Amino acid sequence: MRRRWIILLAALGLIGCSGPQVRYDTDYQTVAVDRQRNTELAEQHNARGLALLAEEKLDDAASAFKAALTADIMHGAAHNNLGKVYYHQRKFYLAAWEFQYAIKLMPHNPAPRNNLGLVMETTGKVDEAVSAYEEALSIEPDNPQLLGNAARARIKRGERDEQVRELLEAIVLKDTRPKWVEWAREQLALIESQTN
Repeated sequence: MRRRWIILLAALGLIGCSGPQVRYDTDYQTVAVDRQRNTELAEQHNARGLALLAEEKLDDAASAFKAALTADIMHGAAHNNLGKVYYHQRKFYLAAWEFQYAIKLMPHNPAPRNNLGLVMETTGKVDEAVSAYEEALSIEPDNPQLLGNAARARIKRGERDEQVRELLEAIVLKDTRPKWVEWAREQLALIESQTN
């Protein structure tokens, strides 16, 4: 009887020289992946997440964006939007990861690069922020928000050169946000006073 148990345990791999076989799953995923991508469902969850984000219901918005990514892990907008939630929750590492993933999925969209720049600027990595904003501007050079962010980061870095002046002048001409236009004019006046 005892011999049968030993043979059974050995066959199951529960005893013996090698010990139990342990399998380690090395695939890292932020959310569970459905092998059949459901882009339509992802769009629905993403839209719901955007509405919740607008209402500042961050946890609910994060759940909606994660549901979108469960439906379609390749949904770049959901990665970007989940990054926005993490940014507002001050989870900067997670936000940066989501923005970088979104950049890979949406290489011609400036939004994730701009958002990555915001993370870098907020965490004091101004050089990386300037780089991210410049990449975003290379895609959409006349976007007032991108112009403003690039100018602000360059000024934080201590720059007051011709490139900064051009960015500020573009903000004055193209931006419709009164506070940004006023800020750009003030910065231009400061640069002018420093050069005279």
